[in-house]
Parts: sequence; C-alpha cells; structure tokens
Amino acid sequence: MHEMFSTFVNSLIALAFCIAVGYVARKRGILSDEMNAGMSTILVKIALPCTVFLSMMRPFSRELLLESLATLFLSAAIYLSGYLIGMGLAKLLGAAEDEKRVWMFSLVFANVGYMGFPIIQAVYGYEGMIYVSMANASFQVLAFSLGIYLFRKAGTEAKTNFRAIILNPALIITFVGFIFFVTGFRLPDTLNNGIGLVGGMTVPLSMLLVGSILAKSRPLTLVNDPRVLPVIFMRLLGIPLAAFFILRLFIHNPVMLEVLVVLSAMPAAALTVIFAEQYKGNTAAASKIVALSSLLCLITVPLISLLLQRG
Repeated sequence: MHEMFSTFVNSLIALAFCIAVGYVARKRGILSDEMNAGMSTILVKIALPCTVFLSMMRPFSRELLLESLATLFLSAAIYLSGYLIGMGLAKLLGAAEDEKRVWMFSLVFANVGYMGFPIIQAVYGYEGMIYVSMANASFQVLAFSLGIYLFRKAGTEAKTNFRAIILNPALIITFVGFIFFVTGFRLPDTLNNGIGLVGGMTVPLSMLLVGSILAKSRPLTLVNDPRVLPVIFMRLLGIPLAAFFILRLFIHNPVMLEVLVVLSAMPAAALTVIFAEQYKGNTAAASKIVALSSLLCLITVPLISLLLQRG
C-alpha cells in the first residue's frame, strides 16, 4: 500500500527541490520575466512536444486505442465539471464578476503541462504518458475556446481562437504521434534518443518555471482572502475525489484511472494568470490561486495517491 505513496512523495520531493531552485533563482535575479517567457516557449513548443511524441511510441493494441480515445473525452468531462462547480461557488460566496471568471477558469483547467506531465512521468514513466497526452489534447482545445470565453474582455465577446488551437505544437504532435501509434511506424533509434534528450528538459524546465512564478507572489497575500480556500479545496481534493469514485466504476485499467485522477488533482493552471493578464482580468486573484494551489498540492497529491492505492 505504501509503495505508490512513497513513489509520489519521493518524486514530489525531487520536483519540490527544482521548484525551490527556480524560486531562489528568481529572488536572486538570475531568472526574470523575459527568461520565464523564454523557458515557457521552449517548454511548450519544443520539450513538451518531444515528450508527448515519445509517449505515443507504444505497441498498438485495440484496447489501448480505445482507452486513449476514452481518456480524451473523460478528461474533457472532468474539465467541464469544474465549470459547473465554479459557477456554484461563485454564486454561493458572492464573487465579483472578475473573481468569478478566475475561479471558474482555475477549477476547469488544472496544471497539466507544467506539473501533470512531470509528476506522471516521474511516477508512471512512459506507460502513463500516453493518457496525459490525450488529456492535454482536451486541455488545449478547451483552453483556447472555453478558456478565452471565460476571460472575454469587458463589453466584448471573445472569439474562439481556432488558429491557436490548430497550430498548438503539443496538439499537433499528439496527432502525429497518434498516427505513429496506430500505424506502427517508428523513427530510427538514434532519432528517438535525440528526441528523448530534448524531451528530458520538460521536468526541470517546468519546475524551474513554477518556482519562478511562485517567487513573484508575496507570502502574506496568499492567505489574506479566505474565500479562495473553498476554490482551492475543490481544485485539489473535491474534483479528484469525485473523479475517483465515479471513474472507478467503469475504468478497469489502474494506470489509466490513476493518471486521470492525479491530473484532476493538479493545481490551477499557470494559464490562469496568463489569460487574466492578457484579457485584463483579476490578475491578483489568479496569481493567488495558482501560487497557493501549487504549494498545497505538494501535500494533497500524496494523500490522493494513498486513496488510489487503497482503491
């Protein structure tokens, strides 16, 4: 029972060390907003697509094909459940309109890219990464459609950014990798090794970036608004617990089930802050939720792993 828990804890300690390095580097002036932007670009457009591609290099089976497609739609359903929960919490707690959009976005979109990929890769290896890649495909489509709608500019209706969806590198490489998976076509080992080396940057770059983002938040501002605590509770515990007890009824592959639940337990997506800034939203509320949920997930994710092991 303790094997999965210890694996999660050991992996999270290693990732937390990388976060701490990013935090200190930002505080010391080694990292900056410009460098964060550069790291983010390398991560999203180069390293992460390489990781996604290699995750698809699995022997084809009809069962894995069906599980991959099911993951695509089940992850979308989990994301959309956050939309309904966010609406209810915002109404219950009397959130202002700009707060409401931040809360809803943070409950819809978990941090699949910067934290989901590294944690799943550390714990499950490439066996679990194919499921993350499909969940990420759902994330990308919804983020640049529903996500933009949630953060539409005041007085205007933001249009779905189809170009951003279609040209997203991670989504493109998921499609290409899926073709490789179905057809059985493979690149030479030398090329795969090179892709693996580049993809190996995904974990450290992600964690350095998270640490640098956290360093921009003042510690006291993270706890000065107790109304965000129910939002963070739902993000880190409520949604994954509901996902576990529902999905276990019909998902028999333990890796697929665990990956979906762990991804739903990730903190609010860093994109929450990016979109809030881009669309003139409440960046203070967005930064607070992203930073605090990113810190607390180091405690809640191992707890979720205990539940998964017992289940």
